[in-house]
Amino acid sequence: MGFTNVARFSGAGRKLSNALACLAVAGTAASVGCNTKNPMLHHVTSGLDALAAVETSGKPIPPEELKSCAGVALLECFQMGIVLGSMGGEGVAVKRLSTGWSSPVAIGVISGDFGALIGAQHIDLVMIFKNGADFDKFVTDGTYFAANASGTAGDATGSTQASGPPVKIFTTAAGLYGGASIGGLGVIVKTAANTDGYGAEATPLDILNGKYPLPPGGLQLTQKLDVASR
Repeated sequence: MGFTNVARFSGAGRKLSNALACLAVAGTAASVGCNTKNPMLHHVTSGLDALAAVETSGKPIPPEELKSCAGVALLECFQMGIVLGSMGGEGVAVKRLSTGWSSPVAIGVISGDFGALIGAQHIDLVMIFKNGADFDKFVTDGTYFAANASGTAGDATGSTQASGPPVKIFTTAAGLYGGASIGGLGVIVKTAANTDGYGAEATPLDILNGKYPLPPGGLQLTQKLDVASR
């Protein structure tokens, strides 16, 4: 099946110093953000930041990609390590319904690799799925992708083939080095954050299928997705 990566690199180190400070305290990239007062809002904010970073990168997502998609995952990812580093991050998954966008499901990046890297890297990802069943499986099963799309600063566009659902990834990156090679990616549903936003009885599929109202920040997220679709 097809897998396309479109990577863009920027010089701005937005949130990088804060991410490094959080990692130093928590010891894991998955805890980037250090805000536990409103977990759902924190994940929505991460998703909004990722979308805004890609949309203002100079080469925004083509509106038709969002108009025709089944769902999107918006993720802020942070890479740490020398040569081969670990990756963590957080954000949301949102499904396109006949009535508009669903409420967001909080998700986190639990593993991944951007190839042979030196230093720390902040990468914003917008993953666009074309098939609803593939999107649901990605959210609920934590689908991994194997890819080898690479680029360097100023010229970071690539495409590759991989086993996994057809998906396009748009990225913008900032950090301590000029190139990246996207490898595997694994996600989990952030149960605590979703419980905070919707209640303990809410399941990811029920949230994605429109059975729950928008949480705090959700309206702004759907409005930004609508703007990016036009």
